[in-house]
Amino acid sequence: MDFSFLTVLHVFVLLAVSLRIFSRRSSHGTALAWLLLIVLIPAVGVLVYLLIGERRLGKTWMQRAIALQPQVLSWARRIPAEHVVPPGTLTTGAESISRLATGSVGLPLMGGHRLQLLADSEASMRALIVDIDAARTSVHLEFYIWSAGGFVDDLIAALVRAAQRGIPCSALMDSLGSRPFFRSEAFARLRNAGVSIVEVLPVNPLRALFVRLDLRDHRKIAVIDRRIAYTGSMNIADPHFFKQDAGVGEWVDAMVRIEGPAAWVLEAVSLSLTALQTGANFAPPPPPRLATTGDSHVQIFPSGPQATTRHIEQLLLAAIYAAKREIVLTTPYFVPGETLLTALRSAALRGVRVILIVPEKVDSVLVRYASNAYNDDLLAVGITILHFHGGLLHTKSMVVDEEITIFGTVNLDLRSFELNFEVSLIAYDAAFSAATRALQRQYESRSQPLQLVHWRARPKWRRWLENAVQVMSPLL
Repeated sequence: MDFSFLTVLHVFVLLAVSLRIFSRRSSHGTALAWLLLIVLIPAVGVLVYLLIGERRLGKTWMQRAIALQPQVLSWARRIPAEHVVPPGTLTTGAESISRLATGSVGLPLMGGHRLQLLADSEASMRALIVDIDAARTSVHLEFYIWSAGGFVDDLIAALVRAAQRGIPCSALMDSLGSRPFFRSEAFARLRNAGVSIVEVLPVNPLRALFVRLDLRDHRKIAVIDRRIAYTGSMNIADPHFFKQDAGVGEWVDAMVRIEGPAAWVLEAVSLSLTALQTGANFAPPPPPRLATTGDSHVQIFPSGPQATTRHIEQLLLAAIYAAKREIVLTTPYFVPGETLLTALRSAALRGVRVILIVPEKVDSVLVRYASNAYNDDLLAVGITILHFHGGLLHTKSMVVDEEITIFGTVNLDLRSFELNFEVSLIAYDAAFSAATRALQRQYESRSQPLQLVHWRARPKWRRWLENAVQVMSPLL
């Protein structure tokens, strides 16, 4: 009797959760992965699905997001015309990317920028500290990870100095990524100095019943005086101190320093997340009057789990299909969907040189196996895969034909496409693309190419394990 009851209960739960999966439109791979997990490990699979199976930001967040979207689009339409550049001034391929970007998130192509590539964390942090010390009106930061120690202590001191001389300073910190920092002396110093701090997407057991806890704020944004901004892959963490016991070496990052109107656009993007978290009004200050500092054309491209479409994946696909000669990508985590994989293979088959640079070691065993499952498909069509040996290569960059660069916080995986708040800079600038390509060549010089014949000689058990993990990759 007990067995029959448990069997009926088991079937009922499987059917209920399966119907729930079918009731929500998701990618074929994601739905299949969840069904497989629930069938193979029913109790664990159902529990995990209830916790992280759906992009649940919570009722309050979604209500705010629905109300906020038209406000952000209205704000974007009011960007002064003198900063907006017609996409028709770009090359045909770049124009298609720019139009897609504007159609997806509403932010236009803008001119009048000076871009400076900062090739490592030390240079990035030192430049940021100098700008904070020179701030006259405001300092606004949004970073996924804050971790005290090393040059981060110098940054904290600079923020305290700015606050003490009356500069409004604010910071967004992801609740999970910065969790140890909230208990640190450095956090207390910022609070005591009057820095306004917003904890984004708070993590606690009660919220797990209503909100998916692995939806995170993965952005890295700094804005000083609304005229200078930074974005890229670097967290507020000194690689000499951060995750030294992970066995992957030091994290290798790069940032871009932006002078021009895109700075206050990045600030508005960050303030929109502040509004989502706090319920405050979305009311960015009027655009400041800035002297033209350069001639670079850029677009800011935010993305996040509140959207029903993978806007950032669409952007990357457009860039890949626009390529004529070369595509070079760097990413710490490469677990693409089938559409991105097909686009890269198609590019190689039509004669575009495609180079993928990834770290030899990453801080997730499952991600490493899932990523390896794609190697054969990529190598077989002539795509070059380089394993970086100088630490955990964390820079996220794509350079197309040395003319267009997509640079920011997005990893080439479904987590960045679907689950995280991310931000990218699209630079339609040959000089910045050349600088980024030069940095990528430095990474290449510290990398080892993966050979197809050697790769296919790996043990069969590894191939089976990689393919098995890859099937579950939508859940990673």
